[in-house]
Amino acid sequence: MTGIYDDRILSFTNDWINTNELCKHVKGDKTRIIPAIKDLVDMGYLETKTDGYVKRYKRLDKAQNQEDFDRLMELFESNKIIAIDEINEMKTITTKKGILTKRGEALLDWIQAELLDRAFMVMSRIKYQDTLKLLPHSVVNKRLQRIDEFVDSVMKSLSPLKQEKLILERFQNHTHKLEPFKI
Repeated sequence: MTGIYDDRILSFTNDWINTNELCKHVKGDKTRIIPAIKDLVDMGYLETKTDGYVKRYKRLDKAQNQEDFDRLMELFESNKIIAIDEINEMKTITTKKGILTKRGEALLDWIQAELLDRAFMVMSRIKYQDTLKLLPHSVVNKRLQRIDEFVDSVMKSLSPLKQEKLILERFQNHTHKLEPFKI
């Protein structure tokens, strides 16, 4: 899963759009955009239809039921466990000169894309669904709080690496801006 294209894909799919047009609008690496589209379909954020040989996509503007949301959070938690196992195996992510190792960079990039960016994308979707009144406000608040607690737990799980300043700097320098969803 790529994460970096998700918000742009969702912003261009308020009406039916084919794969090639969507890739042109998103402006990025097509070999990473197409898997991101598939992931969004699998996660239930996009619906598809086929006109002959042309696949078209449209953003689903419906709220997730509680069961689907719980499954998504379980997936987030299992990905966090994978990251924690990797952290415990690595012990350090820097060289003696204080710069990130390749493995450390890869781990932090994965954590950002799969854990943090995805969580923030889900938060944006929930807030959007609240705006559309697709979910009761109390449900929105509970889900946002749960995601916020997840993000906090991810950041706490990075503490064994003992590189707080370097990690925060890496995340700040490589954070992907989440564009507001086009309505």
